[in-house]
Amino acid sequence: MSISIERLNEKNFADYETLTSRQAHGGCYCSFWHQKWQSMADWEKCQKETPDINRQMVFEKMRSGFHVGVLAYQGSDLLGWLSVGPLIDFYWTWRRVIQVGEDAKAIAGITCFTIATNFQGKGLQSEILEALKVYGKQQGWKAIEGYPFDESALEKHKKDVIWPGLTKGFEKAGFTRTGPHWLSNPEAERSIFTVEL
Repeated sequence: MSISIERLNEKNFADYETLTSRQAHGGCYCSFWHQKWQSMADWEKCQKETPDINRQMVFEKMRSGFHVGVLAYQGSDLLGWLSVGPLIDFYWTWRRVIQVGEDAKAIAGITCFTIATNFQGKGLQSEILEALKVYGKQQGWKAIEGYPFDESALEKHKKDVIWPGLTKGFEKAGFTRTGPHWLSNPEAERSIFTVEL
């Protein structure tokens, strides 16, 4: 059965809430990318103490027209969530927006990639990305970027680093490394992976 991609909307928002609240960074609801933080400590405090505010902020962003992300389904099964949209729709991609200039309106960035717990370890990352490529063309995006960790990071940090995806799944879906992550440092172990649509 093929995988379908649905833009986050009021009808499927409950699925998004259920899936994201059960993950390691549950109180964030992928609101991190839309807010200006003074420090990671501020974000961690917000994640733990004000999850309802974070969830509502994402809801309002979605309702106001921002492309906050998509849900992946296979039939009635909810497979995953991707915080993905044009680079200009996220606050924390501003450095990348400067790098690519006007193209930022037509390049989508994947800032978070969550697969439902009961479907993890089944190699679905690349299949979901393939379905996202079809969806992206329909949206008029020229390219999609991901910012995954290298597999070596998984060996060192376990599942703490899987939230943006891992390089192997992106490569299998036809993405190629186009440069270091804009916040890269020797320990970041992250790169920009891109596919043209």
